[in-house]
Amino acid sequence: MNSFEQQVLSSDGGNAQEKMRRLYGKELAYNNAKKYLAGIKLHLLHLEKLGAGASVPPEQAQSYTQEETTFNKDASQTVKRDVYLTPEEAASPTSIMKKCGFDPLLWEVVTCKLVTGSWDVTLKNADGEGEQHTNRKYSVTLTVKPLGGRLTSDQIMDVFKALPPVKLESIRHEAGDFMLELPIMDFHLGKLSWREETGADYDLKIAEKLWRETVHSLLSKAQLAGRPEYILFPIGQDFFHFDTPTTTTTAGTQLDSDTRWQKMFCKGVELLTWAVEQCRLLAPVRVLWIPGNHDTVLSYAATVGLAQRYFETEDVSVDLSPQPRKYVRYGSNLIGFAHGVEEGKRIDGLMQVEAAQDWGRTTWREYHLGHLHTERAEEKNGITFRRISSITAPDAWHSENGFIGSTRRAQAFVWDKDKGLQMILNSNVRSV
Repeated sequence: MNSFEQQVLSSDGGNAQEKMRRLYGKELAYNNAKKYLAGIKLHLLHLEKLGAGASVPPEQAQSYTQEETTFNKDASQTVKRDVYLTPEEAASPTSIMKKCGFDPLLWEVVTCKLVTGSWDVTLKNADGEGEQHTNRKYSVTLTVKPLGGRLTSDQIMDVFKALPPVKLESIRHEAGDFMLELPIMDFHLGKLSWREETGADYDLKIAEKLWRETVHSLLSKAQLAGRPEYILFPIGQDFFHFDTPTTTTTAGTQLDSDTRWQKMFCKGVELLTWAVEQCRLLAPVRVLWIPGNHDTVLSYAATVGLAQRYFETEDVSVDLSPQPRKYVRYGSNLIGFAHGVEEGKRIDGLMQVEAAQDWGRTTWREYHLGHLHTERAEEKNGITFRRISSITAPDAWHSENGFIGSTRRAQAFVWDKDKGLQMILNSNVRSV
């Protein structure tokens, strides 16, 4: 390799734009210069690779390490290769898997073995600017297997932990005098309903419009009561209609949908983030994850995304705890949340056990449950059990089995710290 080619490949000598000007006499926009230089480097390195006995600079050599892949009978793959890793990457099997070209939402690590090599390489960022970082060469033996349509909470956490938190400014809020609860349950984003079959149309676009209208409606009505101290925003509760790439619930029940899971998930995160932003214009926001029977994994993934986004934002907190039931005490009020599927009649006595201390400190106690898509309230043993209605449309299964006729409605609740529940705000869906 001659001295000119070495100058092209070197990380010294300025950024891509400056290199193209100095070495080739070309005045290019910065992004175009990066692309040109990347192509030239690829060409030179490929020629170097083909040449006998030539040496590639160690900071570039990682692109041309030998790799051995074994396809195993159980559909897993074992890869052996040399990889340059930072200390943080070397401590994360998920990062190593990504370095080896496997998507962590499609594959999971079975085993991962590292043998430290002899080279430490100090690199600049890809554009030749910014702080330097040191990578060490490792010999990696990695075995992975496909998730086969499954997503696990550990995989989701690893993926989101690798993302830097978004820098958002906290909003300074004036003191409020009540808690606003905004539990929009059983939204079923991704459901497909056909009016001729079910009496109403429902798809991704209709659901998005309905979500935005509902959040606006409830928050506007809440402002008539004054200023909230904070907004309690439980999410999950079958926010998503299905939970797997094969369009099934968490347990495997096949469903109808008008979209793929990636598109549904991205739109869902967008709508949840938008709702949190609308809420935090009024007051600090407290997000709770409450799993449903349709979307246990994807709703958790979306909640992890919110936690990552608002990690450094003081006026938004996100509860990622795995408990299927959660309890919030606000003054003399104790509110329990559950989807209300698995507990059966046992739910009558769970609050007293799971939130025993808060039970003794409160006067007003309610359980807010989803799943039935209809409004119902009854009092037992000092607790009001309130089923929350839904704004979603019935699908073919509901229509075939006669589960129709419920009022499509979302609700919000205004809680006084001492006097209990003061207002129930309704946002009704008019079928047209």
